[in-house]
Amino acid sequence: MFADNWSVDQIERELSLRFGSLLGDQCFDQLNDQSNDRSNDQSGRQPCARSAAAGYGVPGAGSREVGGVLEKIADALENQALFRSEIRSLRDEVDTLRRDRREVEREYSTKVSALEAEIAELRRRMASRTSAGGIDFPPAEFLSSPLVIRSEGEYLGVQGKGGRPFSLEDFVRLIERKMSESMDVGTSWRRQDGHWVLVVRTEDKPRGRVQNIVLVARRTVTPSGNTVTEIIRLNIDGNDAPDALLLTLFRQLRAVFND
Repeated sequence: MFADNWSVDQIERELSLRFGSLLGDQCFDQLNDQSNDRSNDQSGRQPCARSAAAGYGVPGAGSREVGGVLEKIADALENQALFRSEIRSLRDEVDTLRRDRREVEREYSTKVSALEAEIAELRRRMASRTSAGGIDFPPAEFLSSPLVIRSEGEYLGVQGKGGRPFSLEDFVRLIERKMSESMDVGTSWRRQDGHWVLVVRTEDKPRGRVQNIVLVARRTVTPSGNTVTEIIRLNIDGNDAPDALLLTLFRQLRAVFND
């Protein structure tokens, strides 16, 4: 009964039937003894009840079955105690998980607030730049085209591994890779006279050294019909770099780009 998860009503009905069968056997014997005295039917029932009550607990088949029922009840109560203990353990685990979830939510809320503050600061800076003259940025095609310089009428570029050409976007990434705790790197773009101007400002914090680099580039179509991005001017701290320095720069870029 208990192993089959019976309801209380089902258990009560089963116990009634079993006790009824025990009492029925004894009553049947008495009724046979008094079968000749039909006029005393009511008095015959009373002895039956008294006999059944008196016979309860007498060693025999009936008492053994009652003992088995009581043993099952004891087992059910023990299982119930175990179930309650497991339920308490599960509740404790759920409480722990809820506390951990609240802690994670607070942590993420703090991070989100920090990101929102950072975004707000970036928007403020963008707004200030817009009011000072606007923000401009070159198109993706201009940034991804092969970056070249022109020397003695020839267009020289940097070829990387797999035949991929070095682009202006790669050049900016190499510069931004220098950013660290001791080195600040800032980049900005502006449109001027149909050309794109990249302004790079670096600050070496331990040395207190600041360097400003201005690179001017334009879109060019080579005689062979290739669309490239040509560097037409490179200025470092107010001094224009000669062609020889540009060639040296491209050789260094080739070594870095192929690493």
